[in-house]
Amino acid sequence: MAQNYFGQHLRSKESTIIISKGVLEKGMIIQGRYKNLAGKSKEYMFVVLNKSFKGKVHLLSLNDMSPTQLNNLARSTGVRWIPKYEKRGLDFEKLIMKESSSRFYHKNLAKGMDKDFNNSYRTFFAKKLTGVKLVDYLFDEDIENLLNG
Repeated sequence: MAQNYFGQHLRSKESTIIISKGVLEKGMIIQGRYKNLAGKSKEYMFVVLNKSFKGKVHLLSLNDMSPTQLNNLARSTGVRWIPKYEKRGLDFEKLIMKESSSRFYHKNLAKGMDKDFNNSYRTFFAKKLTGVKLVDYLFDEDIENLLNG
């Protein structure tokens, strides 16, 4: 069974705010509960890739990605403030997904998915994702220094 990093990511959570799924943006780090097709419910932390494509939310599960891997991703994409909520997120705004999320995943993420992200890519039915909270994630000091100028 793969290691679950959820508890480790909770230690980097500065604060949260409840938000609706309709205001999700790519790069947001969110926490929520998902009920799978078998009816089993589980708590997750995610990075949003696409809030809605064919009725599904496309995400990177932080349950499957170590804090070190997330910090390395943040170093490569950058981190941004989400002004409306005063929370941090990954700077995916510059990633333009002209194609479907699936094609974007295969073209840009899949090559290093196993090594870099522990196969963390997920597509979830939006209606089965509940209790969504935007997380203000505290990154490694070097990343925080870049964010704060």
